[in-house]
This record gives sequence, C-alpha cells and structure tokens, in this order.
Amino acid sequence: MSQGSSFSPLGERVGNYQIVSRVGAGGMGVVYKARDLKLDRIVALKFLPEEATLKPVDTERFMREAKTASSLDHPNIGVIHGIEHTHDGRMFIVMAYYEGETLMLRIRRSPIPISEVVDIAVQACRGLSEAHAHNIVHRDIKPSNIILARNNVLKIVDFGLARVISSASITQTAGFSGSFVYMSPEQALGNFVDHRTDIWSLGVVMAEMVTGRPPFYRETMSATLLAIVHQPPSELDRAPAELQKIIYQALSKDPAHRYQHCHEMLSELTTLQAQATSHSSAATVSPTNTRGSRDLRKSLEHASRSAWGVAPQRSWHWWVSGIAGLLILATALSFVPSVRQQLTRRFVAQNEKHIAVLPFDNIGNDPANTAIAEGLMDSLSSRLSNLDAANSSLWVVPASVVRARNVQDPASALRDLGATLVVKGSIQRQGKDVHLTVDLIDTQNLRQIGSVPLEDRAGDLAGLQDQAVARLAGLMKISLPGNSLASSNVAPVAYESYLKALGYVQRYDKPGNLELAISALQSAVQTDSGFALGYAELGEAYRLKNQVDPNPKWIEEASANCERAIQIDSHLPSTYVTLGRLHADLGKNELALQEFQRALQINPRDADALMGVALAYEHMGRTVDAEENLKRAAALRPDYWDGYNSLGGFYYRQGRLADAITQYRRVIQLTPDNANAYSNLGAALVGLSDPKFYPEAESALKKSIQLSPNYPAYANLGNLYYNEKRYAESVEMTRKALAMNDKNYEVWDNLRLSYEWLHDPENARKAREHAFPLLQHYAAEHPHDAAAQALLATFYAQRGAREEALRRVESALAVAPKDGAVLAAVAEAYEYLGDRKQALAYANRSLTDGATVSDLQDRPGLQSMLTDPGFRPNMKK
Repeated sequence: MSQGSSFSPLGERVGNYQIVSRVGAGGMGVVYKARDLKLDRIVALKFLPEEATLKPVDTERFMREAKTASSLDHPNIGVIHGIEHTHDGRMFIVMAYYEGETLMLRIRRSPIPISEVVDIAVQACRGLSEAHAHNIVHRDIKPSNIILARNNVLKIVDFGLARVISSASITQTAGFSGSFVYMSPEQALGNFVDHRTDIWSLGVVMAEMVTGRPPFYRETMSATLLAIVHQPPSELDRAPAELQKIIYQALSKDPAHRYQHCHEMLSELTTLQAQATSHSSAATVSPTNTRGSRDLRKSLEHASRSAWGVAPQRSWHWWVSGIAGLLILATALSFVPSVRQQLTRRFVAQNEKHIAVLPFDNIGNDPANTAIAEGLMDSLSSRLSNLDAANSSLWVVPASVVRARNVQDPASALRDLGATLVVKGSIQRQGKDVHLTVDLIDTQNLRQIGSVPLEDRAGDLAGLQDQAVARLAGLMKISLPGNSLASSNVAPVAYESYLKALGYVQRYDKPGNLELAISALQSAVQTDSGFALGYAELGEAYRLKNQVDPNPKWIEEASANCERAIQIDSHLPSTYVTLGRLHADLGKNELALQEFQRALQINPRDADALMGVALAYEHMGRTVDAEENLKRAAALRPDYWDGYNSLGGFYYRQGRLADAITQYRRVIQLTPDNANAYSNLGAALVGLSDPKFYPEAESALKKSIQLSPNYPAYANLGNLYYNEKRYAESVEMTRKALAMNDKNYEVWDNLRLSYEWLHDPENARKAREHAFPLLQHYAAEHPHDAAAQALLATFYAQRGAREEALRRVESALAVAPKDGAVLAAVAEAYEYLGDRKQALAYANRSLTDGATVSDLQDRPGLQSMLTDPGFRPNMKK
C-alpha cells in the first residue's frame, strides 16, 4: 500500500476520536491509537488504504462479517466497534485497543520457545475454531494480524478485511502486507477457499515461529508463490517430531489432506501442550501422537489408495466408475424378466415416461448424411429434454448414455436403460428434399404408438425437428412449453451444419473430428449470427479441444462463444453446463458451481448439471452438499441405476466403503447383469482390507468379467489375489488388465511385486521398467504425493542412482515425515542403496508411526534386513 505522507492525523480529531499515536502500518492500512471522546475509552483506528474505493456491497459484506466475528465474544477474537468515515470520505475501522505486541514483532525480537509456540497455536486455533463454527473465514492469518496482549491472551484481528480489500479498486503488489507469503495454494491459484485456508496459514505462522521465517519464503514473489503451490516446506529441525507432524499436516497442498476442522488440530495441539507442561520448560515433547499419525496416513492413502507394495493395503479407487464420464464406459446391462416386470409395474404405477432416442437410420447410406443422422439423435434428445424440464412425468435418457451402451432397439432400451418409450427415426435426402420419419414405440409391449412422416423440400431440418417434437408431445399426451419450438427461425443451412457438428463431437476422440466440428459450427454461426445453439456447441467443441490439446487460446474461444450464446439466449442449460465444465477443468470449482446452478435454475432435472454440482461440491471439500445433491439426483429417478452408481462412487472416494457397497448392491438389484456394478462392488470389498470379504469380492469381480471382460475387474482381481498371496493368479489377472490398459504405474508395480514373490527377477525387472516412466510422470505431476515419491525412491535405488533416490526420499519425508508406510518405503530404498544403518533406523521408526511388522515383511526388499539384530520388531506387533 502507498502509505502516503499526505494523511497524518497525529494529534488531530477525527469524528469523535482524538488521535494519540501511530501503532503500525501494512498493506491493509495504517493503525492509530486514539481516545473515544464520546465513550471515554482507548480504541484503535485502522484507516484503509487511500486507494481503496469500496462499493456499497463490499462495505456491507465486510460490516456483516466483522460484526458477526466481533459479536462472538471469544477471548481470542479482536472486537470491532464499527466502521466510520472521515469528512472527506476516507473509511476507517474502530477496534478495541490491546496493550502488547503483534506476533510479527515477537518473532523478530527473539527465538520463541517451543512451549510458547504451542501455546500461541492453541489460542489461535481456539479463536479460528469459534469463527469457523459460525461460517466466518479470516482469509489473512499472519503474524501481524495476531496480537499478543500483555495478559498473555492472544487476539486475532482483521476478520473479513482481506476479502473487502481484495475487492477494492487498488493495485495489489508484493507490498500487500506480505500476505502472499501466508497464502494457501488455493488462494495463490485463485481457486475457491474455505475455512481450510486459515488452517494452512496458521501452519505457515507456526513454522515461522519455529524457524524465524515463513516456510515457503523465497527472494521474489513469483518464486514464493511457486514454492507454495509446488514445493515442500522448509525443515523444522528445532521442533519435536509431534509438532512437526501437526505443522506438516496443516501445510498439505490439497485442502482435503489437511485437518478438516480447526478443532481437530486443536485437539492434537492441546495434547502436545499437556505433554510439554509435564516436562521442563521447552524441552522435547514425548512420544508419537498415534492418532494424529494415523490420520495423516489415512489422508495420504486416500490420495493414492495404495501402500506401494504393502499387500494388505493395496487398492485403487480410480477403477471404480462413479460419475459422468466413467458411467458411460460400462458394458451393456440386461434385466432378468422378473426384475423387468417389477420395474414396469413401478413405471406404470407412477405414470412416468422414460424415453430414449435411438440412432437414426441413414436411408440410402449417403456418407454426406452420416454426421447429420448422428447429430439428429443428440439434437432431438436435447429438444425432448426441454419437455422433460416442464413435465415431471417425463424422463429423457441422455444420448451419450444410449450411444455408449450401444442400445439399438426398443427391447434393449427397456432392458438396459429402463426406457418405457423410444423414438426410432430415419432421414433420407435427395438434393434439398428431406424426408424425416420418427416412430414412437412402447418398449413394454413393442407396440408402435404412432409414426410421424415429415418432409421439407427446402431442406429445413430445424423446422422438421420442431414438427417432430410437437407431434411426439401430442402422442405422449404432454403439453409443450412456450419456448420449446424455438429453432424454426434458424437458417436451414446453419442448422444442417450444426447437426453435422453434433455428429462429429460425439467421436471427438477420433483424429480430425473436432476440427470438422469446429469448422461446421463456425460456418453455422457465420451463416446465422443469431444462432445461440451454434455458439453454445462451438464453446463445448473448443472445451473438448483444450482437453485433447491443452492451450489457453482454446479456453478463450470456449468462453467467448458461450458468452455469445448467453447474450443471444440466456435460457440454454447446455451453455452453462459447458461453462461449468470449463471452470471445473481449470480447477475453478466455485465458478463451476455457479454455472451448474444456473443450468439447474432453467432445468432442475438436467442430469449433466446435477452431476456437475455434486462434483464441484466434492472438489471444494463440501462433501455434505455433494452427498445431498447426489442423493437428490438418485431420488428423482428411484428406479434408474446410474444415480446409485454415482452415489457409490462418491462414497468410495470419501473412504466410506460400507456405504459404497450398499449403493453398488442396489445397482445390482436393479440391473443384475451390470458388469460395471459388479466390478465396482468387488473393488469396494477389496478396499475393506478384510479377508472375510474377499470371497464375495472374488465372486463379484469374476461375475463382471463373465458379463463383459473389462480392465477394472481384471486389475482389481489381480490386486485381490496379491492380497491373498496367490501370486501366480495375480500375475495372470494383472497381465490381462495391462493388455487392455498399460498406462497405470501401480498396476505394473503390482505385477512387479507378484514376480518378486515368485522369485522371477527378470520379469520383475521388466515390470519395473514399464512402471518407471509412468511413475516418473505421475510424480512430476503430483510432487506432494508422498507415496509416489517414496516408491520412486526405491526404483532409483534399485537402479543405483543414489543421488536421485535420496532426493526423492527427502521429498517424501518433507510431505509425510510421520507416516509409517512412507518410512517403510524409505527403509526399503536405503536397503537397496546398501545403507543398512539407515534402513534399520527408518524401519524401526515406521513401527512407531502406523506400520506393522507384517507390513515390513510384505516388502521384498526388506527381507534380509528383517533378520538383522538391529531390527527391533517388539516395538509394534
């Protein structure tokens, strides 16, 4: 901030306040000590930066947050009396004045004893815990915002000020009070922040109290922000191991791996405080906080779901198909007659119409019409979804699901999708003359309800489609919303290009198709500049192109075309879904959520938007909201399996395996021949790591393979056999998985381990060589996955690359210094390097931090070390 010499009110009267002295200054403003002449009390006045021009809404929001925070009446939260303005309009905050010093000055004055570090952290945690309980997030925890009053009571000040300053029209620079040093990774990246950003910042403050400087401080602002996002914190050698563990967990890059609530962190700090009090002054704190270490281990395993060779722990959650894209990869379902009849009765009883549009036939097989026929299927499904939004008795199966499940006929639509009605259509063209036929068929008795033959000699496909929708609505006896036939005024040539593009987009993975789609859509909007659907689909095409070929210009194009679509027609749910997906692709979950919610305001039952909302909430750490939305999606279609499958996937990712298993069993009840559901059930049962569930897991995985051989089932079955020490069978199943997908380093590593135990070193080496580049790439993309770094250390050690192995050891320990599985992997790396002393040290340490002797025995590289007299297995059985 520019402090400026123009404003110096020392000795002057400002309103009802007589300025006494200047207390301090920073990026948030200048603070003065003053006497309240009206109430005869000493207060602190904080004058906001001169450059800060606040909008009324910002001032109101800050006042609301500040008043709520100060009204908590908590001993560790500073009181705000109000906000006032000088005669020339400059805003200042009236706060309680506390005698003492800021934590920033205390850190600079002299080293802080560890006992005092813990005491300060405890008080800060208490204040934040109280604020968070009232949904108040500080957003700018740093030493200068923590006052150490003379009565040894800590006060956190400036609640809500960071948000109002950041929204003010001022230029934020490195002089912004040094706040960037304490920013969480999500703040540095401009992503959504919640209460866990305060936990991160408090971790930074604690580390600074221990070492005298922030743990990510670098010489430049850009280097500091890079360190915050990608690099481990500095060493905390002066702190006891228990305090290090607390700080490092608070500094987890991923908010999901930090303490989820301040009271969790407070619990461990108070335990540490009690232990420290029982010893003399600031000496070493006693043994490991076992619960905290296991919490850390759990968070790390949740990130990768693998213990890198510890047989009882291995499982891979990404093989469980959950939401959106993974759903449509499932193989075809098949209802048994009794279940089909039961569902039919339910559908009839509820008078619901579940409709699916089947692929259109291209009469004459003219190649020029192939893409148009493909596009008609998607376009008509979308148009019928407009009726879906207005009629609670109608459900439209997304065209992507119909296509992915390869449903071609009415009987399959009932069996595989639960559709009670299907639209079967055909298109024939001769020059500009277009013949379109759509048939409505009852799938329960295979009776044709009606046939709609349509023709247009001018080639107006949009008009024909409008007529088809109107006739289909009449056949289904449902009313048309007022805006349901809005495409008739689209230029015919433009709509034809649009339909072609839809056909290309459905196979965007095929080389050249996205370019063809983009070209067709550009032609469409050039022909008809008011074609909102064309701009919306062009935005989606560019979003997909960015996925295939990441480039900022594709993101810009996607956003620009979506915004253009909204300007023309703000009532297209698909536009907001595309924007939501675009924000989600970029990790901007709060913005994604807003767009998905806009789509749902237009169509409360839009499946893509519902799933988008749930995923956004999940990525934001708002798991309760994510669960509620997934339950809502499932409840809207109680007899359709995909809602339960998605909910099961959510529970799996959250580590709630028992709940996931319940949902997968429900999917199987509805679709007893669903290969995907059996695979998911088997994976969840294996994930329980309880041998009593292994027979059921094996049966489910074998059933999945019997129905449709698939990669997840083979991989999970190989994993199961490895857990049961059935190594030859594990090799067989894992190889079948790799024949389908050889891009996962953990599957190759599972194969390596099986060969190790089969005493087949040559094949073990080959498997390791396949895993190595995949693991290198993954570790580079996920530098804070301690599991991957530790495994990579063992790989480098086996290659004799000592320096690289030790570098990976350091990386793993910087992230998870008290995780038993990480320590066991480090021990294995040192053993491969021929350093038995260090191997023993880390193996013994692992036993105090969650690992068991059995875990060590399951590591092939430690077998010789386990017989060494220096190994002390009595520490933990």
